[in-house]
Amino acid sequence: MKRILSVTAATLAICLIVTAAHAQSSNLRLRCHVPFAFSVKNQTFPAGDYEVTQPMYLILRVSNLQNQASAFERVNPAQSRKEGNGRVRFVFHRYDNEYFLASVSDGSWESTYDFQISKEETQLANASPRKPVTIVSVKVE
Repeated sequence: MKRILSVTAATLAICLIVTAAHAQSSNLRLRCHVPFAFSVKNQTFPAGDYEVTQPMYLILRVSNLQNQASAFERVNPAQSRKEGNGRVRFVFHRYDNEYFLASVSDGSWESTYDFQISKEETQLANASPRKPVTIVSVKVE
């Protein structure tokens, strides 16, 4: 009986710790100056200053700081611990003159997220014989 109570208490403690860790992960707040227009999923943003926040688990908000335009996007967590390399970054894929926000990171693996690829980016990638140029922009405040 004592063993069952101990296992139950340990399981409950682990669940509370995991829940607290997820609640803390919503403190993501990254800022970046983007010198070109870019797309996130199906929305295009002009060049300017941007902020990315995480209002909910696996949902990021991309906001233009000048005109307050924003979009909420579903994201995927990083697939590899190598993606959390300690550097704050915004990663864009470029096909000719079109840019797509591909991922953001606060430097930790737990807060590195990949945006879902839009149909437009998929079409451009399939039409392009070369791998897209990846542009990384970082602004640390």
